[in-house]
Amino acid sequence: MNRLPTSPGRVAPRGRKGQRGVASVLAVFWLLVAVAALAVIDVGNVFYQRRVLQSVADLAANAGAQVVDDTCSRAPATAIGSAGANGFSTSAAGNTITTSCGRFDPTLYAAPSYFAASATPSNAVQVTVSRQVPYFFLGAGRVVSATGVAQAVNVGAFTIGTTTASIDPTVITGLLNAMLGTNISSLQISAAGYAGLAQARIQVGDLVAAAGVGTVDQLLALNLTAAQLVKLMLVALQTTQVANANLSVALGALQAVVNANIPGSQTIAIGAVNGATGLLQVGLADTQSALKATISPFDALFVVAEIARAGMSAVNVSTGLNLLGLATATLQLQVIQPPVLAVGEAGKTPAGAWRTLANTAQVRLFLKVTLGALQGLPLGLGAPIVTLPVNIYVAPGTAWLRSTQCRATKAASNSVIGVQTGLANVCVGDAPTNLSASAPYSCSPATLVNVLGLITIQTVASFPAVVAASNAVTMTFDGIAGNADDYQTTNSNQVGGVLYNATMGLATQLSAPNGLTVSVLGIPLPLGSAIGQTLANFVVPLLTPIFNALDTVLGPVLQLLGAQVGVSTIHDISLTCGQSQLQY
Repeated sequence: MNRLPTSPGRVAPRGRKGQRGVASVLAVFWLLVAVAALAVIDVGNVFYQRRVLQSVADLAANAGAQVVDDTCSRAPATAIGSAGANGFSTSAAGNTITTSCGRFDPTLYAAPSYFAASATPSNAVQVTVSRQVPYFFLGAGRVVSATGVAQAVNVGAFTIGTTTASIDPTVITGLLNAMLGTNISSLQISAAGYAGLAQARIQVGDLVAAAGVGTVDQLLALNLTAAQLVKLMLVALQTTQVANANLSVALGALQAVVNANIPGSQTIAIGAVNGATGLLQVGLADTQSALKATISPFDALFVVAEIARAGMSAVNVSTGLNLLGLATATLQLQVIQPPVLAVGEAGKTPAGAWRTLANTAQVRLFLKVTLGALQGLPLGLGAPIVTLPVNIYVAPGTAWLRSTQCRATKAASNSVIGVQTGLANVCVGDAPTNLSASAPYSCSPATLVNVLGLITIQTVASFPAVVAASNAVTMTFDGIAGNADDYQTTNSNQVGGVLYNATMGLATQLSAPNGLTVSVLGIPLPLGSAIGQTLANFVVPLLTPIFNALDTVLGPVLQLLGAQVGVSTIHDISLTCGQSQLQY
């Protein structure tokens, strides 16, 4: 059979063998597509299950963090319960859950977790959940796991020393007026106004909003004048969501201070960072945890006033001082180191330092008591002028947040605060000429009695460290704000007023040989002489009731300054419990 010739350029048709080859290629291609599609389904399911597990881990960690404490007694069960409520069953084959309490702190622990299991004080819970996820098409499957860490910080806020309890509003106004240099006294703020201001609360978050910043760190970085800080507190109090029973009264008192137009351009740091002077010390690794913490605008007002006055020359305090009608007195005050409000977390750092500390003020006071012309001096020597100059140097007391416990109710929750009272040096003698902050504490012999310039009685007596260094004490406060236990006092002296005891010791010194120097026409007489002994016996009983009254006069002033002597009053302002924050 003859074949037709093939035309030039014409391709001969393929045979069946060639067609089978093309079909095989297509089959392999579609098989690969099918396998890939099935793999995508399996892989997609793995990712889906991982997202589900991540949600379970996050919710469980959040739940556990809300009850975390150093004992880690409730957090694991709470976390496991949350996981079960969200569809994760530990009884299912291949399902596991592990929980651990520890500490989340970016300043201490390495990235990316910033978490250390079992570290104290515990502020975080880590939850890891695992599940065997089967493959539909690719084999036996694989284990999928997810980890969540949530931090919940119990934030305490407290001060040491400042209170309005039983303090005459005249004393409060006079002290503020002296330190701020205003005419607050003409505004006549009432006791109810100050009490309302002391009872009021604002949140740190209110200050953040009032300042127009976005974070607590940005708030702490601000430097404002005293006038601007008081205005900031007023705006925060006006807009706060905290329920304040006497809000209108408190606003009126604070508005009166704002209207006084506090002078001065010196700026004050809001944050007491790295030991620097400031209004707030925030002892938190994540300062945003302080947003819900509340502070007292009254306490803050006095801290602002003392910061504004710190390191400056002494001021005269017009507080209507009257020693039980026995004598009049004048008072000079110098703030060497201001106090600080504390907001933060309980416990110690790994280096052993307390995380959250509040300090009282470090102050120097010069009290000059004048009894006036006294009749009845023996020997017909006329009516002498009797004065008693008392110098007091008060070192700071310290309080620290030892622990917090947050329970189902505020009444069952508590804060434990450790306290170390301040030391004091009391000296009866004339104040140094220069009362600057840099001058060492000292006093020179004082003239107690001057009889017509003919006879003088002088003394100088010092009582260094009137209050011996005492062991720290602890106080426990419940979580209810505004109740009777908010103010608690410890007295390291334990036997009454420290100044009273010190000055009664002075009376003993005055009666002792060489306790007094009696001079006639500038010539010292032996105390054992008839005239010297007679004068000493007359003067000491005159001064004794004055000694009894010193605590009554100076106690309120020192308490407002947060500079109590041998006595520490802790004002527990708030405990903000377990606001958990998911970290990763």
